[in-house]
Amino acid sequence: MNHRVVIFILILIAISFLPQLFLTHGDRLAWQLSNWAWIFASLLIGAIGIIFTIHYTKGKHILQIVISWLGCIALVIACLISLFIAMVMHDEKIWSNKEYVVYSEYNGFIDPEMFVLYKRDGLIDRCMFYVGDNGFGLVKEANFSIYNNHNLIKEEIEEAELESDSVFHRTIFYRLTDGYHFEQDKNDSLLNVIMH
Repeated sequence: MNHRVVIFILILIAISFLPQLFLTHGDRLAWQLSNWAWIFASLLIGAIGIIFTIHYTKGKHILQIVISWLGCIALVIACLISLFIAMVMHDEKIWSNKEYVVYSEYNGFIDPEMFVLYKRDGLIDRCMFYVGDNGFGLVKEANFSIYNNHNLIKEEIEEAELESDSVFHRTIFYRLTDGYHFEQDKNDSLLNVIMH
């Protein structure tokens, strides 16, 4: 097997897991690089396992062939499980601009959708706070506006109720510095602030 391929796989694995050791407070690599590296490493390991097994078993005794293929099948199953986990943990980008990005993050089966605001810092997305107080409705569309000069985030959500087809719109304001969620009765005054 080519040593460059092994080194490439080791680099992908390092990109997948090392940032978790060094980044704190929910920070992560930009563009979900860790997750993409994990996906490609799983695919490569499975493919190389199959190629190696085909090459290794040529001209071998039947017992060696059976043992090799059983090991290969176990490796491929492990890679498929790893790939499934990586795909489930793949977050959906909801909104972004040059400075900020909002991801809909997988948060378990009971509450699978949490919107999290990140500030872009080169190759690192710095976790700021949760936005999108969705409840248990199905979010059809979410849009965010950042007003740095007013220290505000305006979130607009189109949400459908789970039991019906009705869709309703909500506007929610947050303080940009700390994520403080303003009450709905402040919306009119906050809209006046950002309009002037």
